[in-house]
Amino acid sequence: MPFSFSTALSGLRASSDALSTTGNNIANANTIAFKSSSVSFADVFASASGTRINGAGGVIQFGNGVRTAATRTNFAQGNINESASATNAAIQGNGFFVVEDGAGFRAFTRAGDFALNREGYLVTPGGHKVLGYMAVDGKIQPGTPVAPIKVPLGEVIPPAMTTRATLRANLDSSAPVGAVFHAPIQVFDSRGVAHVLDLTFTKQGNGQYNVTATLDGTAAQLSADGGAPTNQATFTFDANGLLQAPANSLAILPDQSTLDGAALPQIDLELYRTNPDGSQGPSNFTNYSGPSAVSATDQNGFAAGSLNGISISTDSTGTLYGIFSNGQTRALAQFALASFNSQDGLRHLGNNLFGETPASGQPSIGPALTGGRGEVVGSALEQSNVDIATEFTELIVAQRSFQANSRVISTINQTLQDLMQVI
Repeated sequence: MPFSFSTALSGLRASSDALSTTGNNIANANTIAFKSSSVSFADVFASASGTRINGAGGVIQFGNGVRTAATRTNFAQGNINESASATNAAIQGNGFFVVEDGAGFRAFTRAGDFALNREGYLVTPGGHKVLGYMAVDGKIQPGTPVAPIKVPLGEVIPPAMTTRATLRANLDSSAPVGAVFHAPIQVFDSRGVAHVLDLTFTKQGNGQYNVTATLDGTAAQLSADGGAPTNQATFTFDANGLLQAPANSLAILPDQSTLDGAALPQIDLELYRTNPDGSQGPSNFTNYSGPSAVSATDQNGFAAGSLNGISISTDSTGTLYGIFSNGQTRALAQFALASFNSQDGLRHLGNNLFGETPASGQPSIGPALTGGRGEVVGSALEQSNVDIATEFTELIVAQRSFQANSRVISTINQTLQDLMQVI
C-alpha cells in the first residue's frame, strides 16, 4: 500500500508542475516576445534488479509513478505589431538580440522594447545595454567588433560643399528668339552657407541658347567640356530636341571674392544621365515644344546639422540611422543578432532574457540576414506566442489529472481503513 501512495503522489507533483507551467504561460500572454513552455513527463519503474520473471519468461514489473522529464520552450514566431517608438525592434525569423549588463555578462532576448538612457545607450527595460556594430563617419566597416550601441546625442555633422549639381529642364522650342528662362538651384559653400545659383538661358535661334550663370546675383564663369572659362556657354539641340553641345560637361566657377572667406571653387553641372553600364545616357536638358520648366534639381552639398531623431532601416538589416536637422541621414550602428546550435538548450534568466548553457552551445553573432539569422523590423514589437485557447485546454487536462490522482489517494486510504476494520 505505501508503494501505491508514492505513485499517486508522483502524479500529484507532475500535475502540479503542469498547472504551474500553464499558469505561467497564461500570466505572460501579454509579455513582449515571451515564449511559452510545455512540460514533458516520463514514467518511473523499479530498478532492473527488482524485476521478476514469470514462468513464461515474461517480466513482472510495476510502475512507480511519473516524473517531470523536461520543460521545453516553444520558440515559434510571435505576431509582430507596429510600435510608435523609433527605438523598438522585432526579429522576424531566427536569432536573438545580444545585451550586456554592467559587469559585462551577456544575455540574449527576443524582446526589442528598447529605449535610450541619459548617456545615449540603447538599453532594455532592465538596464542591459544592447550590442551591435558601431558606424564611423556613417559607415559600418566589415570586421567591426560588437559593442554597446550608443546614439551620439547632440552630435553636429559638418557641412558639405556643393561640387555636383543636376538640373532636369525643358526649354520651350516654340518660344521666340530672345526669350529668357531662369533655372535656379540652391548650393552650399564650404561653411554650409546656402547660395542661389541661377542659370539663365537666352534663345538665339532654333535649338541654340546662350547660357550664363550667377551666384547670389554675381556673375560666374563657365567651362564647357573642359575648355577655358568664359562668361557664357552655348547649348545646342538637334532636330529631336536632344542636347548636342556641350557634349560632356559644364563647370560653373563662382567668384570666390563674394563668399566671405568660404570656398566654392567649382560646381559640375551634370548634363547627361549615366546608363547602368556606366556609359553616357540621355541628356537632362530637352528642347521640346512645351513650357520651359525645371522638373527636378539635385546637388550634393548641405549645411551643418544636429541630430534630432533616429530611425531603424526598412531594409531588414537592423541598421540604426541618425536623422539630422539639415535633412541628412547617417548610419549610427547595426544590431547584432545571435544564433545557437540548439536554442532549446537556453535557460530562462527572467526579464525576457535567455542565457547560454553547454546544451545550447556558444552563440554565433553577426548581422541580420546573414548566417541563417532573421530580419530586424524597426518600430515594431514581437508579441507573446501564448495561445490562450490551448493553455486553457492544458489547464483543464492538468486539473483533471490532479483530481484523478487525488482520487487514487482517497481510494487507497479507504482501503486501508477497511483493512483496519477487518483486524
